[in-house]
Amino acid sequence: MRFLPLSIVFFLFFLVSPAYAQTPGSEEFNFQRAYADYIFNFDIYRKANLDYELYRSQYLQFKTLKSQENAYNATLAMLKARDSTVETYLTAVRKKLDETPGADGAKKEVLFAKIDQEVTWHIDHSDSLPSAGTLDDLVGDSKKAEGRFKADIPLFYETLVGTSGGKVIYVRERQEAILASLKQKIAEIKVNGDKDTQLLERWILDTEEKITRSREKEAEAYEIITKLGSGTSISSSYNQALFKLKEAYQYLKEANSFLAEIITEIKFED
Repeated sequence: MRFLPLSIVFFLFFLVSPAYAQTPGSEEFNFQRAYADYIFNFDIYRKANLDYELYRSQYLQFKTLKSQENAYNATLAMLKARDSTVETYLTAVRKKLDETPGADGAKKEVLFAKIDQEVTWHIDHSDSLPSAGTLDDLVGDSKKAEGRFKADIPLFYETLVGTSGGKVIYVRERQEAILASLKQKIAEIKVNGDKDTQLLERWILDTEEKITRSREKEAEAYEIITKLGSGTSISSSYNQALFKLKEAYQYLKEANSFLAEIITEIKFED
């Protein structure tokens, strides 16, 4: 009799804080609620996997009809819990991306479509499990889910990078709005002939250069993550993409410092 391999190790959230308690009476389904659902289902899965290992061991030892029935039921419960864990994980990362200010709208829609397709697959797979008549049938069902999960790993990473990238975009867009206002103010000062604006104009160019460099690093991060495939290099590529986003954010921090200096100089000029 074939049995299932060791359980799949699921991702934890690399870029999010632990879930906080919901406000009493709150019915809103947001990321915190979705994350709590994931943790709840992951705990169920861990317990179901322990039961599976126990009854698997007993069946291999005794080979009785009773031990076979216990092993079948434990395997079924574990597989259903595993599907629910993947489903709620996907839902949680979807909500996190959806609630992240600045996340690219077009990229979000593409990722949402992929995530929704996988959520539906795992729900349907879970619903079909009780139709398995034997342990061997369940092993076959498990292999399908494991193959699907492995194929989804790039999607998990791509979504997490989209979330981090959204935070970078949000900061940059705010800076660009401030920069536009400052350029307008400097143009007014120049037209009025109140002060020499050459220094301010040069600082504006320096700030724009920092923002441009940030955009380039962000683009490099997305280029890395979109080339993800199956294999051991996935986590390495993810870390490289994350590093690029950190570099992008560092350029924005420098741009923010420049903006503060420009504002101070304009006030001094006034």
